[in-house]
Amino acid sequence: MSYDDVETIAETAWIRQDSGVWEKSGNPWSTCNVGGGTVFFGGAAFRYRPVDFDVEARLGRSDLPLRWPWTVEEIDPYYALVESALGIAGGGHDPSLPSDPAYPMPPVETTAEGAVITAAARSLGLNPFPTPLAIASEPYQGRLACAGKRPCISNRCDRGAKGDAVTVFLDPARKAGLRLFAGLKAVRLLRRDATSVDGVECVRVDNGNRHVIRARHVIVAGNAIQSAALLLRSTDDLSPQGLGNDHDMVGRGLCFKMSGYVQGYRRTDVPMTLREDRVAGPGPFSTAAITDYYTADDAPGGLGGLIIESQPEESLRLRPDEQIIRLECLVPDQPRADNRVTLGRGVDRFGLPDVVMDYSPHPRDRARLEYLQRRAEEILRAAGCELTWRESSYFWMGSTHLHGTCRAGTNPRTSVTDPDGRVHGLTNLMVVDGGVMPYPGGVNPTLTIQSLALRMAHQLLRREFGIEPDLSSPSVGTE
Repeated sequence: MSYDDVETIAETAWIRQDSGVWEKSGNPWSTCNVGGGTVFFGGAAFRYRPVDFDVEARLGRSDLPLRWPWTVEEIDPYYALVESALGIAGGGHDPSLPSDPAYPMPPVETTAEGAVITAAARSLGLNPFPTPLAIASEPYQGRLACAGKRPCISNRCDRGAKGDAVTVFLDPARKAGLRLFAGLKAVRLLRRDATSVDGVECVRVDNGNRHVIRARHVIVAGNAIQSAALLLRSTDDLSPQGLGNDHDMVGRGLCFKMSGYVQGYRRTDVPMTLREDRVAGPGPFSTAAITDYYTADDAPGGLGGLIIESQPEESLRLRPDEQIIRLECLVPDQPRADNRVTLGRGVDRFGLPDVVMDYSPHPRDRARLEYLQRRAEEILRAAGCELTWRESSYFWMGSTHLHGTCRAGTNPRTSVTDPDGRVHGLTNLMVVDGGVMPYPGGVNPTLTIQSLALRMAHQLLRREFGIEPDLSSPSVGTE
């Protein structure tokens, strides 16, 4: 099944367009399939920067706390474990990190476009480096190396070179005894007593039949949209506004991470005898990254973001002397209490309330994206591009970067879970997806979400079972 197939059958959510008009066209999923968005993502695997853990030092206080309840030092061991499990290919010096990670594999081969971006950035005094990718650059733990035969974005890797969640985590876990129930939608969580839950009511999406699954511990990892919606649907006499929502915090602080593309067209020096057209696009999604503008005194609020090579989702056929270079700009959007997930008045085919994503970016965030896109245009001009143009990512429709609706923190009045992912007031209910992130950061979040989830799983093992996980072991999928 392709990404387009998945997107066609996935449910939609209500969103507000820039014009103020509401439409039921939002994307409340990164992708709705086993393995989630990792099956179709490009593999970008960045660690978050120190500023992302305490951005209040630059932006000041907001209507929601922006400081994470974890430090860089607490998360670093889990970054290393997940990088080893996924098989990250990377290298070079990243100027926005205090030290460069020791990736298990060298970078994937640089694309022709990545080489041009790297040279142009260096000519401007910048410090480009290979994009860290969850893509095998050489055979790794039974996986084949990337062959560069098709675009990574929107395609599952048929060689297993891409470190998606199915290949790395689910398949080994199933062999070890994990039972995976696909085709079920969680309807609501069931309370055991005032301080615990004991199960999940589900509906089969093929026939509408309802089932109840009982459990000693319930871990919610639907994504920032779906997890919040599930908690809001889980109403009872003790929690009439939904589980974990005593202080009206579930769903608040929704962030999509703002993004946009800048493309350039250039002519290359190719002998006239070379007449065959060439194909651009297949291969690694990105082989060049620039973080020199991650923090910048001339950027709005002193924060910029990430610029990376972004290969197109479809192959392009070009003349031998033509080249199209595509850059993606990512900037963090400031969490706001009014940006939130709620439930609508309409219902879906199972009788469940519609999901509403009420979101509008802060004016300073818009200015930040404009700042970064101008820097990207400067890089393209330095690369000799005769023409540049911008392409929207439509991030406000849901994007694939979903954060912040079940915020982790120590104060129940401003957060939904504690730092270990436990929903405040409930001893055996956890949330372990991007919803727990108090601030979205300025790079792709997959590696950080997985690292936080692993840390929370280790805390559960210590707390409930007295098991001390081995942080030196790379065998994440078999612990």
